[in-house]
Amino acid sequence: MNSPEDDSRFVAGDGPVNRRTALLHERQTRATEEPPEHSPLAERLQRVHARSQLGTPLAESLAAPAPAQAAPSALHIATSVVTAGGGVVALLGVIQAAMLPLAAGAGIAVLGALGWWRTRPAQPARSATPAAALFDTEALQAFDRALEAAAPELGEQATQRLLETKEAFQRMGHERPTHDEHFTVEDRLFLRECLRRYLPDTLQAYLRVPAAQRRQVLHEGQPSAHDALLQQLALLHGEILAREKKIGRSAAEELARQQRFLESKKSR
Repeated sequence: MNSPEDDSRFVAGDGPVNRRTALLHERQTRATEEPPEHSPLAERLQRVHARSQLGTPLAESLAAPAPAQAAPSALHIATSVVTAGGGVVALLGVIQAAMLPLAAGAGIAVLGALGWWRTRPAQPARSATPAAALFDTEALQAFDRALEAAAPELGEQATQRLLETKEAFQRMGHERPTHDEHFTVEDRLFLRECLRRYLPDTLQAYLRVPAAQRRQVLHEGQPSAHDALLQQLALLHGEILAREKKIGRSAAEELARQQRFLESKKSR
């Protein structure tokens, strides 16, 4: 019996036998030869996840709470009802062309409106100074912008260091320390400049180094960009914690002065 190779009615070949299998074969070959490309959606999700690791923006977490609106009193509600009733009576007088209901309704509406105005809830006073007395809004926003831009490019160590630094700022954010020998004006300015310049400048300088070279030693005797970033973040973090301790000592000194004052008032 003749084999298929010997029979002229059969055609043998290495390729696919029809167009459908040809397309399938082409896709399989492309999948094995070409590396998968990063989709824009995956990169976007990765950036969002990196930013979410740093938590709520500092400016938002230290923002002054919105003043609570006072609830209307029962008298205020009653004057509103009287005003509306007077208006209805006056409207009926207009429809019926009757002067007495018109005059009475208009008078009731005017008296009710005056009472409504006098009994309206007092508007809360708006504070001219932010709740975060140590830090101005511009400095907080500069810090948040720098963290948002750098988050996708940072490693785990740098991210953790920035989280610890951010937590220290949050602890100090609502403090209103006085200036004394413990916490000076220079200390206050240092903290603000850390937010506004020192930390953002450090992160921006790191981002300017090409990503492929950040862990390489580019100059003999100097650390890589990644190591230099960690060193600078650690240095700034230590200085920030030192100022936080100064705020605590300053507050403790006020308590000690109050203690001495009270002891001076003791009866002899």
